[in-house]
Amino acid sequence: MTDHAIRSESREIQTLYRPQVEQLGMELHYRSGGLEGQVDGDICRGRFQANLAGPYCLVIWHDITFLREMSFSEYAMTDYACLTLDESPVSNLVPYGVQPFTMQKGNMVSLIQQAGSVTNRIPAGSRSRTRSICILPGYFIELENQWPGQVRGLFDAFGRPWPSNIAQSALTALSTFTPGRPGQTEFLIKAHIDLLMAMLAQASSALVQSHEPSHDRDLVQQVKAHIQSHMDGDLSIDRIAQSLYLGRTRLCLAFRRQTGTSLARYIREQRMNQARRLLSSTGEDIAWIGRQVGYMRPSSFSAAFTRETGVAPISWRKQSRRIE
Repeated sequence: MTDHAIRSESREIQTLYRPQVEQLGMELHYRSGGLEGQVDGDICRGRFQANLAGPYCLVIWHDITFLREMSFSEYAMTDYACLTLDESPVSNLVPYGVQPFTMQKGNMVSLIQQAGSVTNRIPAGSRSRTRSICILPGYFIELENQWPGQVRGLFDAFGRPWPSNIAQSALTALSTFTPGRPGQTEFLIKAHIDLLMAMLAQASSALVQSHEPSHDRDLVQQVKAHIQSHMDGDLSIDRIAQSLYLGRTRLCLAFRRQTGTSLARYIREQRMNQARRLLSSTGEDIAWIGRQVGYMRPSSFSAAFTRETGVAPISWRKQSRRIE
């Protein structure tokens, strides 16, 4: 059986493993509750395994020896949190590229992997042996929705040193993820991750509470000011994050924590509020008003306005003037 079971998962999950195994010329098969693959060629030899842990988490184990020098690329569609136990020989531990990382305990590293591509030059004779937990933003957003205010700072915690007891628990959890281990089900793996994240959330929340989150408040004010001054331009979340030199995930989580609503929702509301003001205070045509709030096509503006208010822009204008 091929990896059909994971192909049905999100593209974000797939990009965490598929580009890597394709570069190695490895074919994956579904066994023991996960994907397994082996390669024994003239470029490299070794083994790989990936196990899902819910829709947003993936556990990856690999032991690869590179027989030839090669450029090895990794790609991510979005920022994600990563915890890695590096069991490679000391002489060729995994390169972490330009991503800031934190040594937690022994050879265990945590980091926030930024979206995009990272390429490392792997010398011939290198052996890479690691166990990693990769956690997508949806995991943290889902927790925030379920437990408002109880998981503050969890994503950002991957960029900071952890208390010794949590680092030890993380090391223990990673050590249980062994290829071919009986009973290593998706349910059990996710339970280990959830428990670890609960402990980390408790420590992170205490840290956040002990330091006034003024940075997040300032950040939200910058975002709001940016939105007001660029109402007629590109207000995509990626563009806003780029303008503030932030990752998309960091921006969205901070905005939700401070405002209780998503950034995408806030942008839509601000655009529609401005559209209402222009409809009631000017005689400009619908196309012009749409452009002022970032919609280059009148049909797109009309559709968005109707979804938000329940009536078309021209009807809303007529109703507002009758009320006046």
